[in-house]
Amino acid sequence: MGQARQRPECVLGFYQTVQQPSGEISGGILITSHLGRPIEFQCSLPIRPNPTQQTLYGSTLRPFLVGELIASALRDRLDLKPDVLLVNDPDAINPHTWEATPILCFQKPRAGAVERTFRGDVLSTTAAYAARLDEILQLLEKHVPETADLKEPLGRVEQALKEALGQAA
Repeated sequence: MGQARQRPECVLGFYQTVQQPSGEISGGILITSHLGRPIEFQCSLPIRPNPTQQTLYGSTLRPFLVGELIASALRDRLDLKPDVLLVNDPDAINPHTWEATPILCFQKPRAGAVERTFRGDVLSTTAAYAARLDEILQLLEKHVPETADLKEPLGRVEQALKEALGQAA
């Protein structure tokens, strides 16, 4: 008789989007254990905004697509929600989409960003998560091995998305 899978001590999420030359955007999220081992992967179908949407949304189109539309669809399909979400695109940071899940970004978000250095990487977050930043970094310090590269899984997500897009074409 099999055992039920036990939730790892710290579950990490890595959310990445890829924009095709055609303008289509797809997103993927990799859920891993604190050791970087895959638990779950979800990806979206490509989305291409039409000219009317581009006009109406203006400069808010990309943050809407990346931070709300694609991210919400992926979040809703997850079986296991992450304790921390790591991204490298400031447009992916939307506290309303991820609710209680704190988001750390490898690039500085827009105004109001709070930054901390963690194992040589500068991580930033928005004001919505600033009060919990020390707690989040302590969680990572406690569970993630010192040799782990927190950016590396984002590359895996990007590669998996490109492979999925190549198969869908």
